[in-house]
Amino acid sequence: MKLGCKIIYGKWYLSSVLVLPLMAFLLFASTGANAGMCAVGQVKEVGTWVNPDVNTRGITKAVFGEECRDDQQVICSGGICRIIYAVKLVYTAELWGKCHPTDCYWGKVDGVYTSADWLRFGYDHGFAKRTVWGQIWSGGDNWLRLIVDTDFVSPSREDYRFSAWMRRQ
Repeated sequence: MKLGCKIIYGKWYLSSVLVLPLMAFLLFASTGANAGMCAVGQVKEVGTWVNPDVNTRGITKAVFGEECRDDQQVICSGGICRIIYAVKLVYTAELWGKCHPTDCYWGKVDGVYTSADWLRFGYDHGFAKRTVWGQIWSGGDNWLRLIVDTDFVSPSREDYRFSAWMRRQ
């Protein structure tokens, strides 16, 4: 087996058989290792929020989070492909609605942080589509305004809005 190296004047030189694959590996490996940065902890709404109204018929608990996720893209043109390594910040929501005997879990969805400083999420429960809004009260970090707009699929059901102040847990 030939190693792809030869001795010239007492020094080791790598031949192109080894150099080109090695250069390609180092180029792509280092690009992937330094893909980008994702800063979490910038949004005050992230956390667990509970409805202080024990008699509510709406949302009893909301958990807002943020995650750094891989956002790698493969772009091909003319038979040549390149990989763009990146990460992105994703906001998440988990909600619980009032049910008996235990509260109903709505699931976990991704959302956005709007330019007006609101977290916004969408739930599709089949029978209704819901838009969830959350924003910290400007007077302190321990209260969050939660709004849920419900749009029923059936025209015979009236759409409605749930609004409540949630307390940080």
